[in-house]
Amino acid sequence: MPTVLLSPKLRLARLNLAEKLLDLSEEFRGVYLPYPKELEKSLNAYARGIIDWRSVVEEVKTLMPGFARGWLWVEEPLIRSLRLLGKDVRCYGDSSLDLVSRSGKYLSLLFRARISKQIDLEEWRQLFRGEKVPLDENYVTVASRGVEGARNIDTWGLPYPPTEDMDQPTIEKISALIEYVFNYILPSKNLDDAYLRWLEEKKGVRKTELRRLLELVEKEDL
Repeated sequence: MPTVLLSPKLRLARLNLAEKLLDLSEEFRGVYLPYPKELEKSLNAYARGIIDWRSVVEEVKTLMPGFARGWLWVEEPLIRSLRLLGKDVRCYGDSSLDLVSRSGKYLSLLFRARISKQIDLEEWRQLFRGEKVPLDENYVTVASRGVEGARNIDTWGLPYPPTEDMDQPTIEKISALIEYVFNYILPSKNLDDAYLRWLEEKKGVRKTELRRLLELVEKEDL
């Protein structure tokens, strides 16, 4: 049965995911990542030791101008683990152009809903159309939601943030997302900081060890 490793898009969660990939490395030949298809060549070259980390960073900056830094903040632990895995890498996410376009639409809908207090559910459903998640018994697939017909393994073990709960948008989910973005993400240093505050305030879960780990990670990033 194909394996899907579930993880929210958080740096700390990607650290957990990378560890799980390494633990399962003998069970698969390659990995499917929810990244732009254009990154596939560079990531395979990095996994094989042909190019260095700086080359990957420059490629991401070229493909995703404007939000490469934030994207890399989250995905760096997972991408760096590819060198240790040495496996084939396949990317199944939107193209970089589609990603940039959807990001612009996403921000537009967020601010419009925030200002007008009205939600056009159909527009949100079009934006968060479900992407097809590939399954292959010889590959592990990384995703943020479970896939029918697969062995789904949650590598995080904590509530996922509202940003990961938009596969089938509802008014309630969108309202929670808007609150999360404006009350937690925007005032925070990074996505992980926002998540840990939300986790404590909204879910009543205080993870002191994760906060300490995040502080260490932030110092390393300086």
